[in-house]
Amino acid sequence: MRFILLWIVATLSLLASENNATVTQKIDALQKPLYNPFVENYILHELKTLRDENRDLKNELYDRLAKKEVDISNNAINYATSTINNMFYIIAAASSFLVLIGWGSIKDMNDKIGKIVDERVSKVIEEYEERMHSVEKDLEKRSAQVLQNQKDIELTNTIHSLWMRASQENTPNGKIEVYDEILSYRKDDVEALTYKADAILELGEVNWALNLSNQALEIEPQYPNALYQRAKVYSVMGLSESAIEDLEKALELNEHYVTEIEIQEEFKSLQSEASFHKLIAKYQTA
Repeated sequence: MRFILLWIVATLSLLASENNATVTQKIDALQKPLYNPFVENYILHELKTLRDENRDLKNELYDRLAKKEVDISNNAINYATSTINNMFYIIAAASSFLVLIGWGSIKDMNDKIGKIVDERVSKVIEEYEERMHSVEKDLEKRSAQVLQNQKDIELTNTIHSLWMRASQENTPNGKIEVYDEILSYRKDDVEALTYKADAILELGEVNWALNLSNQALEIEPQYPNALYQRAKVYSVMGLSESAIEDLEKALELNEHYVTEIEIQEEFKSLQSEASFHKLIAKYQTA
């Protein structure tokens, strides 16, 4: 019995060591990252920023509403007090004037006072209507801004989930489908256009990949990833001079591409170009 237990333990240990060796070989064979942490970090940062702006905007809106209500109440009390005082002053002045000069009658005095009071009340009402109209416009503007921020947050969440899906896709066709969905929300997303061009190049659609790279560069001419992607397309098409020119621009913007250029299958056609080796040596030395 003891011998059987020892034999089972030895067998399990052997199997575990073989599995570890297999996993290590697969990890060493990886040539590309399984995900892009920079994209996720950018999207999460943008989402956090939008949420903070929405929260600050709500707080500011509540503060403004509270202050407006207090100001309106104070102004209403002040106007009512001033109106009543003015009415008494007018009545006293009119009565004194009539007593002194003996002019007019009680009816004339009532008519004049009523007219003056109506004019003052109408003026106060007009002023309040103008102020309330201004407050309503301000509230409408703030509400529209809050709704827009909410839509932006929902859109950012949706696009972030699509990028997560794209990082988990293993086939070019699956990735292209996700990138098309991202572009349906943001048609000018240069990053989605560039990654779509890369996936299409894997399918051998060189002209289509070139067109997408050019679209991305029309939107953002200094986007290094689009320049790098177009250089790959030019290299596949045999346009070595154009490929090296785009590679040089991409490396000026992001010199980290130099670590990927030599292992990219698409750049094998440039190995015979002296200018290509000179460019690589320049940034490897730096």
